[in-house]
Amino acid sequence: MKLHQLRALVSICESGSIQEASRMLHISQPALSKGIKELEAELGVPLLIRSNRGITATEYGERLVRRARLILEEVRRASDEIDTLKGVMDGKLSIGVSPVTPSAQFVNSLNRYRKRYPKVKIQIHELRPSKLMEGLREGLLDMALTSLPQTRNTDGFHWVELYAQPTVLAVRKGHPLRHATSLTQLREQDWLLQDSPEQSRVGVMFEENGIALPENVIECASVVLFTELAATSDAVSYWSLRILEKARQLTEGMEVLDIVEPVPPMNISLVCRDQELMTREAKALADELIYVYTSPQTAKANESRAIA
Repeated sequence: MKLHQLRALVSICESGSIQEASRMLHISQPALSKGIKELEAELGVPLLIRSNRGITATEYGERLVRRARLILEEVRRASDEIDTLKGVMDGKLSIGVSPVTPSAQFVNSLNRYRKRYPKVKIQIHELRPSKLMEGLREGLLDMALTSLPQTRNTDGFHWVELYAQPTVLAVRKGHPLRHATSLTQLREQDWLLQDSPEQSRVGVMFEENGIALPENVIECASVVLFTELAATSDAVSYWSLRILEKARQLTEGMEVLDIVEPVPPMNISLVCRDQELMTREAKALADELIYVYTSPQTAKANESRAIA
């Protein structure tokens, strides 16, 4: 199993075409096909299926592609690490965020990082929390800021809780249940969440209060669409207070519900690869973020904003 074969397999599966993969990799189509056939012969299983709709991966191919992406990313990171040790800080840094996780401190830290390491190529991907973890597992992300709680199975990742964002439940102005005082009154309503109840802190809120999870759930990872749906439908929505304040500037307004059950905050964590596997580019930003968010001055400022 050779690296050029894995690159060929990944490119073909992502493009759905040997011709397009050939163009992307600057390799002739016969050479590309030969590499795949040799890989299939070595493994003893078919990896690709050719049809009128293009080329798709078999079950064996899909499994190998997932591993191949991780292997190719590790090779790239190894090359970047060697360059960094030679004094060149110009690798690539891939960061995953969900719509609610970035804050002023994050933006300021990123700006400082860019000034210190202007040659580092930074990619920021906005994904729903569950997709962030997939990106980390597949090696597509170096780190992620996520609102997901840490589980027992941490997949070998390093978790650091940075801060908590106050949250609220809200409905559109004039909603018939805008004066509701408990979750039981809201359970059968439509709910608008960024992830499924099982992966949202809303689910935790229902479970801790002994109430069955809501069944009518709209999952929406787009901040703009989430805002529009919340303001124009009868769905109950779960908001970071910071995002809600910004959304009020874009809509006619939302009404915050005053229920007896406490609404759990979004605890934002930095999740990154094992320290020994992180590139120096990634470790530099991770150290910066941990310092900024966990310093006594930042903690005090966050507490003051939460009280206000």
